[in-house]
Amino acid sequence: MPSDSTTEKKEAKLEHILEAAGSLFAYTDFQSVLMDDIASEAGVGKGTLYNFFSSKEELYFSIIRTRMEHLLSLLEQAYSNRNDALQNLRSFIIHLHKFMSKHPHFYLIWKKEEHTLDRSSNGDISDLQKRIHKLMKRIVTRGIQEGVFREKINEELVTHFILGMVDSLKKNRSRIYEKEEAIEVLLHILIQGIGKDNVTMTPGRDNKRHSRKKGTGT
Repeated sequence: MPSDSTTEKKEAKLEHILEAAGSLFAYTDFQSVLMDDIASEAGVGKGTLYNFFSSKEELYFSIIRTRMEHLLSLLEQAYSNRNDALQNLRSFIIHLHKFMSKHPHFYLIWKKEEHTLDRSSNGDISDLQKRIHKLMKRIVTRGIQEGVFREKINEELVTHFILGMVDSLKKNRSRIYEKEEAIEVLLHILIQGIGKDNVTMTPGRDNKRHSRKKGTGT
């Protein structure tokens, strides 16, 4: 049975390979990247790659799968399942944006593949993608039930809209706002659109709770 130290070293090497491979796949089409290129970028022998992966395709989709599993885990932990949809909305957006910023190569690869995953043989990755979407939709549904979002909004459309806004925030990388300020601007615009007239979101850290405007509710 391998020791904890051996397991940690193996996991660290795997992470290093995934990161190195991601840096190549993110900016080059799949066919142009060779296993030799990945081995060189990772500073390992080609045989080491095949100890972890049977093919370049398996390595490629392992990048997406591994990162999405981690992302989903973070989002599910951030989703408290409490009766505070605005808090959960803030947490979801902040965690999603931070993760994409931390793993820019994964982000670029995912954006290349996200519309083809449903038609590929990688059903487990497609399922992870759907679970992220369902979690966001659950937050929207909870907001309607709590009375902070408008009753007649299209939940599916709003879910796509929110994810698209976060995506746009990551793509543009505008220097007009600092990252935290940009997220607050996004949240403000979003609540103006789907929130009830008496609902506002308190700016600040992730643990801030929403409030109602004075004189319009409790």
